[in-house]
Amino acid sequence: MNKLGRWLLKGVILLPVSLSALAVEQVQVLETVKVQTSQLSEKEKIQKKLLPISEEVPRTEMITSKEITASGATNITEAVTHRAGVDVQTECSICNAKAITLNNLPGRFTTILVDGIPIHSSASAVYGLEGTPTNILERVDIARGAGASLIAPEAIAGSVNLVTKVIDKDEGSLKTELGEDGSRKLDYFQGWAGKHKGQFLAINGQYRLHDSIDGDGNGISEFTGYDRKLAGIGLGLGDIAGWRTKLRIDMVDERRGGGATVLTNDWNAIKSSTSGNPFNWSKGVNASSRSDGWFVPGTTSFKPYNSGMGGLSELIETKRIQHTLVSEKTLGKDSYRFAAAYARHRQDSFYEGSVYNARQNQSYLEGRWKHVFKESALTSGISYREEDLTSQGVTTSGTQVSNADAYAYKVPGVFAQYDFFALEGDLEVNVSARHDEHNVFGGITSPRVLMAYTHNADWTSRFSLGKGYRAPTSFFEQDHGVILEATNIDRTGLKAETARNISYNLTFDNSHVAFAKQTQFTTGIAWTEIDNMVILDATGSSTRMINAQDTITITTLDATLAHQIMPQLNFRVGIEHSRYDFHYQAVPSGGNASPFLFARPNLRGFLGADWESGAWTWRNRATWVAEMDLSKFNNAHENPVYNFDGSPKRRTSPAYWIIDTRLGYQLDSRWQIYAGVNNLLDYRQSAVESPLLIDAAGEVNVTHIWGPMHGRHVFVGTEFQF
Repeated sequence: MNKLGRWLLKGVILLPVSLSALAVEQVQVLETVKVQTSQLSEKEKIQKKLLPISEEVPRTEMITSKEITASGATNITEAVTHRAGVDVQTECSICNAKAITLNNLPGRFTTILVDGIPIHSSASAVYGLEGTPTNILERVDIARGAGASLIAPEAIAGSVNLVTKVIDKDEGSLKTELGEDGSRKLDYFQGWAGKHKGQFLAINGQYRLHDSIDGDGNGISEFTGYDRKLAGIGLGLGDIAGWRTKLRIDMVDERRGGGATVLTNDWNAIKSSTSGNPFNWSKGVNASSRSDGWFVPGTTSFKPYNSGMGGLSELIETKRIQHTLVSEKTLGKDSYRFAAAYARHRQDSFYEGSVYNARQNQSYLEGRWKHVFKESALTSGISYREEDLTSQGVTTSGTQVSNADAYAYKVPGVFAQYDFFALEGDLEVNVSARHDEHNVFGGITSPRVLMAYTHNADWTSRFSLGKGYRAPTSFFEQDHGVILEATNIDRTGLKAETARNISYNLTFDNSHVAFAKQTQFTTGIAWTEIDNMVILDATGSSTRMINAQDTITITTLDATLAHQIMPQLNFRVGIEHSRYDFHYQAVPSGGNASPFLFARPNLRGFLGADWESGAWTWRNRATWVAEMDLSKFNNAHENPVYNFDGSPKRRTSPAYWIIDTRLGYQLDSRWQIYAGVNNLLDYRQSAVESPLLIDAAGEVNVTHIWGPMHGRHVFVGTEFQF
């Protein structure tokens, strides 16, 4: 049986099985709003199609601005935590590089959109993503699955669309917060509505500080300190010749540093410290018997540490400016959309003695037309995306490296989509395809089918089948900074990563019933198959990018139940289970490599309770993470890793809970005070096992991560609305 046949067969098998499986949170699939009841007239059902053309992302989960405000989240990574099928993964214990993971797939497979525009790369999404404030957002739409977005086929895991505010009345807020470990927040937003609909001006700013944290006392941080400044301006031009136009300019200026930053904040002193031992290797769990170094595992050979503060420090300066413009027009049965964006991203970094300075430019253009027929709608459009990266570096030996990971991608694309109703309006079908002509990887076609069936006013089934691809870059593919000692990168024969996804979700929602206790329940399954997954093989001064020869599959089951127990109390419970099916891949340097470098849990559980009564609000979230088979991800069978006392690293991580709580009190219509505790139980990995590791040769690395890097955090704050 060929690959397409196997794919379709798996879809047929998985569909009935998934009826009793676990799945997605607050699913809203398709480019249209779901039909609430089969009792609607045919005219009303067809009118459900008359949506703004800006709904380009089929929503699977929506995080509203109200929910974001209640959570206290001030950036996007904080806003998406505690959700089934969605997580934020830390990929370095020194710089705390982060990525949003969907369906338990690597973060590089998640596409970040701003107002439906793909304007983040694998490099900018790692550090620049935390530079996205939440006070500018109307909502966050999360769509999971390959090919989930018509204009972002590279979203193999799915897409996160940041929908910015349109101001229709004057509003503003000022938030200040103080917390432990030097945590300081100042958050400002103000918007003014114009005289005419769609006209507005909005400005925002944010300043955040946090110290580095060394939980085990060895002088090397596990949580990275930062100094982050954000600013932005939004402008609505209103109706000009029928066109409604919104544009934004956003800026990020961040300095983050980890490692020896717990010893000094003097970056120049850290960079110039390249010899000696400033750390205490006898501190922490399974530490060395000596403070000045460790023994090579299984031998009596002592390896003194002699690389100074710089040898285990990472210092990154990020500067980014981003421009986005969306203009839309509706004329009778026709709708038009024009979108444009440009971003300039600069990263100057010091990675454990190596220097890496990158410059990146991204641009995007899109034109789209939609026509609504009597009982259907046709959308078609063209897009052009351009992304380039250049870099300069210096290895620890002093070798100058120029553009080792440079690339320039130019991708024109065309797309079309057809929406229609069937079965007397109860079945809504969305069929689409796009073709991209990639300047490096050639022509790639990405089809998808989305269906929503309304069983009755409460129950809805949704099925999706799609294909996506991703053009590999060189930086942050698996391990950030892996190319820093490489003077060249071999991409011979490299292919684009491709994926197929099948998912099914069953949703219950009685929110349309007046005076009923609100209940929402979703359950389903998502299956993803990936071909040509990229693996980096770093050997000495050369790094080779290769494709995995075997197909890799990930199946995710998750479920969420939200229920209003009483008018003041809402309760939520959820569960997520994932299954990985892959083999270790042979690499040119010999041995085997895992396509997944970072550990992911197979099982997570979620609890939430929100109390709101009078002036009081109390929000609680708890996440349980089950044991993880760590050897499955770092290939410990072929490449064993050790603690500094020579004992092997854990093959299985312990289960743990993360509990956050936040209590607020409304002093009057404008003033609110609040206090809270994140990670109430003070659970952190460094209390159980260091994220640092040594290999069989005694070389140190910083990526043995399975638990939280930050312990208990207490904070208080106030917010003023104006």
